Amino acid sequence: MLIHHTPGSMMAVLQEMQDNGNCPHDEALQYLFFLLSKMALNTLVLSFWLQSITQSFLGILSISMYLVDLSMICTISWICWFRENLEAHKFLCFSLSHSSTVYSVLPLPALLAGALDYAAHRHLVVSWDTPGRTAGRCVVVLLMWALACCYSYMYTNAELLTIQYKEEMQALVCPVQDSTVVSYFNLNLFIVAGAILLLYCREVPQWARLANKLSRKRAWLLAPKSDLAFSNMPQKLKEGTAEDPRMDQDKQDLPPLFVSLTLCFILNWTPYLLMSVACDLLGFAVPAYATVNLLWTACANSLLAGVAFWCNSDDLGPFCKLPDDICTWSFYWHISKENYQWPASKMRNKRLSTLSERLLYQL
Repeated sequence: MLIHHTPGSMMAVLQEMQDNGNCPHDEALQYLFFLLSKMALNTLVLSFWLQSITQSFLGILSISMYLVDLSMICTISWICWFRENLEAHKFLCFSLSHSSTVYSVLPLPALLAGALDYAAHRHLVVSWDTPGRTAGRCVVVLLMWALACCYSYMYTNAELLTIQYKEEMQALVCPVQDSTVVSYFNLNLFIVAGAILLLYCREVPQWARLANKLSRKRAWLLAPKSDLAFSNMPQKLKEGTAEDPRMDQDKQDLPPLFVSLTLCFILNWTPYLLMSVACDLLGFAVPAYATVNLLWTACANSLLAGVAFWCNSDDLGPFCKLPDDICTWSFYWHISKENYQWPASKMRNKRLSTLSERLLYQL
């Protein structure tokens, strides 16, 4: 059980008892179930992100976060086994306080490092998972965890306190931190994305239907239908005539690219953003070791991937190879392009043409 204390912090109730010390009610198992639920959620997200999780900084951070959560579960399980001892409560307080502090300081540097990771690799058709890049990301992740642990060691108050909790009830509590960065990130992202779509609220339903229709024709977009078409596709790309002749020629207004990409993002991440914003508005006390999870890192990675796709779309079109398994950015690129074509002028660069042909044959 968690209760609000001051802005940015809360109290974790470890044990409740009457004023005379009788009928103690231990809460250690509640935190174990809480962490097990987080681990189940992380595992679910991991199952959708396995293909490209090692190709981005936030993906490597997510793997390390998964391992840290697993170690926390082992620690809390050991504490629950010896919870009759008062020292066990002190150790539980130490674990919860320091873990919440570490998780509370991770999001901001993680976002900055993730953005730098995308900015450092502008040629997005080139492989992201070379050994050197992966090793560099691992080193940065380890350094980030080390600095967060040092910060927690210097500034975390892990003192076990006894407070008057309810009438004739006392509680054994310890201070834990929440993550204001995650809360503001999700809130601002929800507001900005919602505002963009509200500007085009009349067209959004038909664009969503068009995206669904386009995704059903995914096989045609990603691969030619015959050996002859396969051999002619690179030349068609250079001429700007690579399109599906069976695709309906929609005469409706086409959305700007940033609106299409916003639609792609919001259709995939609305449930998570709504849940996060609702918890904040309703005043639920959620510690940082719960809010900073793989669901948030995957959402942040999708945001950075979408921005990178938008910035490079003029040069690379739908051939941007991004480490994001959640949002299908290339389909929403086609929504913004008349007849789903890529202008021939974008293929004049010989190196880009070669890379695009190579990626096409890989698909």
